[in-house]
Amino acid sequence: MAVVSLMLFVESLQVTIRAAMRQDEESHNLLMPLTETILEAVVNKSLVKSIQDIIDDDGSVKDTASPELRRYREQVQSLESRLCQLMDRLIRNSDSEASLSEVSIVNGRCCIKVTGDKSLSFDGLLLSSGSDAGSMIEPIVAVPLNDELQGARALVARAELDALSKLTDKILLELDNIQILLQETITLDKVTARAKYSIAYDGTLPDLYLPKFEHETVNTATDWPVSATSSAQLPKKPWKVFIPNAFHPLLLQQHQENLRRIKKDVASATAEIRRRRIYGQDIAEEDQLASDLDSMKNRVSKLERNHPIPVDFMIGEETTVLVITGPNTGGKTISLKTVGLASLMAKIGLYILASEPVKIPWFDAVYADIGDEQSLTQSLSTFSGHLKQIGAIRAQSTSQSLVLLDEVGAGTNPLEGAALGMSLLESFAEAGSFLTLATTHHGELKTLKYSNDSFENACVEFDEENLKPTFRILWGIPGRSNAINIAERLGLPLDIIESARHLLGTAGAEINALIMDMEKFKQEYDEQLQQAQHYLMFIRPVRISISSI
Repeated sequence: MAVVSLMLFVESLQVTIRAAMRQDEESHNLLMPLTETILEAVVNKSLVKSIQDIIDDDGSVKDTASPELRRYREQVQSLESRLCQLMDRLIRNSDSEASLSEVSIVNGRCCIKVTGDKSLSFDGLLLSSGSDAGSMIEPIVAVPLNDELQGARALVARAELDALSKLTDKILLELDNIQILLQETITLDKVTARAKYSIAYDGTLPDLYLPKFEHETVNTATDWPVSATSSAQLPKKPWKVFIPNAFHPLLLQQHQENLRRIKKDVASATAEIRRRRIYGQDIAEEDQLASDLDSMKNRVSKLERNHPIPVDFMIGEETTVLVITGPNTGGKTISLKTVGLASLMAKIGLYILASEPVKIPWFDAVYADIGDEQSLTQSLSTFSGHLKQIGAIRAQSTSQSLVLLDEVGAGTNPLEGAALGMSLLESFAEAGSFLTLATTHHGELKTLKYSNDSFENACVEFDEENLKPTFRILWGIPGRSNAINIAERLGLPLDIIESARHLLGTAGAEINALIMDMEKFKQEYDEQLQQAQHYLMFIRPVRISISSI
């Protein structure tokens, strides 16, 4: 019946699309590349009727499939009825000392279950026996009827097979058309699912361009009107990637699902309390419900406050390798994954979970080395696993690829790891990718920016006062790992913390202090910029009013 369901669905879909066309012809014209194949599809109603005449909703063959099948099934029913009557009569008329308990079926043959060792009042064949189950006896008088019943059932099976074989021949003649209907329906379903997802999470239509032609956008299936795309304009600086306020889709989805679930619980608890008050039921239990309701409302407030923090990705046109540094737990890896997922989402037709406008290259592939690649089966250490993965990426990536490397150069001697990391990133900068994003703790990798214009630095911000990451990205600033500060926050004894700071030395402390000053300057600059933009919004109408006098 799956074929019938598919054809009836396509027919219903055609009716729905044509009705939508009459209501809004302009919008339909935009969607024509998606719907024209479905509208042009021909549903073979004769085949649908043939299947419905032969196959029931539960998948069984109908009596109406053929005259022979109906006749054979009636014969089976008649024989089964005669056998049941015969067995009932034998049980009722039995004067034997054995216990005749019930009629049973063994291998399709009707027999009587006998318990006890006494003799029977009729002759029969022993079909099976067991100490607990009793003996299954086929009365001699029932053997001809059982034989006839077996033959009739074989005729039924042959008639069913014949009906199904003829139906299969009809379906095979339409197989190509059925496969086309299925594929077009799947395509339309996937596009619809992507559209629903994009709308549900308030996504942004990205501006895609080909890496080979950075100033040419990717042609879409339809020429959407201006109102359907982003009204926001990119800043004048030429950007390779511009994704403001980007969310990791899984984090955002989990947060919204948790919030939706707890809000539903709040609504149910509120309705239950209201119902109990109306009917005056269980005041004591109502107090407990009210307490639970307050707890759930607090959880709602907490979830709303702990909304996932978006990250800004604004990578200049001249940048080929972005080095992201900063402390663990600061969001470096999530940032890599967010960019990678945004790039893949854009390629498959999903909107990006970010603010407008969004500009993303049409990467030919996205390669990633993220996580622990340790393999017990191949006897690979973490370091060896990463090297093997990065080597494969370097061999396959092109000048149009996106490469994501997490903790590059980690897992070995710091000096050698830093040197290897620098060499790898320089290799990707020369010809290994269109854009490479790498996270690291190696301070040496931060210096590449000052000797190679294709490198850029960024870091995840760390709140020195509260000793917590803010999950914001600061651009143009090399970050600090803040390992000692994090250890202090996690409660490591103070004497160990002070000793570590002493061992770090004054040179490292001075560099960290300089970077800290840069971070504070950047933060103050952002705050002043926001304040200036705020004042500008109020000044602009006044300026227009004055100029019109």
